[in-house]
Amino acid sequence: MTRNVRRPLRTLFAGALLIGALFLVACGNDDAGKASGGKGSPTEMAFLTGMVHHHGTAIEMAEIARSRGKDEFITGLGGDIITTQKGEMQTMRSIHQRLFGSPLKPDPAAHDGLGLSAEEAGMTHSPKTNEKLRSANPFDRAFVDEMVPHHRGAVRMAEKVLADSKDAELRKLAEGIMSTQKREIEEMNSFRQRKFGGPVPDDKMGGADSMGAGHGAGH
Repeated sequence: MTRNVRRPLRTLFAGALLIGALFLVACGNDDAGKASGGKGSPTEMAFLTGMVHHHGTAIEMAEIARSRGKDEFITGLGGDIITTQKGEMQTMRSIHQRLFGSPLKPDPAAHDGLGLSAEEAGMTHSPKTNEKLRSANPFDRAFVDEMVPHHRGAVRMAEKVLADSKDAELRKLAEGIMSTQKREIEEMNSFRQRKFGGPVPDDKMGGADSMGAGHGAGH
């Protein structure tokens, strides 16, 4: 009788030990996942989903520049923007999949998650923006007046995620975006000064979605 009682107790005790061991392993794996960046922050998500949308609007304008640009600087810049930002978009989709475990969906309102207005983030782009750009004259000035504040918005977005993210790949991407777009802003303003007598006027907050005053919107 004693032997029969002890056997179930030993079995129960062994089962409890096994469950405890499995729990510890699961916790260890979860901690390892967190340590390796297995889950992203809301700021990281806002940056990735917002910047893919942001890049998409830049590429739309750059494609117009390649066909309508008069100066080689403008057509060349359009090509550079398309090549660079398409590559960055692929990287952002890959990072999003790794951090959040799902495909990235572009979000034109993601600037809210970065504490930026649409104007500050350069995300006021609309179909009318492209329509006005296609008919703008002189085109080269209008393109620069659109793209400079657009780039400034991207720089602000990158600054926000760099203040939050510890993910090495994402930080490298954001730093690259800042470096490239700051350089292109300088080049565009130098071009505008040389060709049209001055840099882009009042793009501090990303501009306004209008070309009537000789300068355009940030998107």
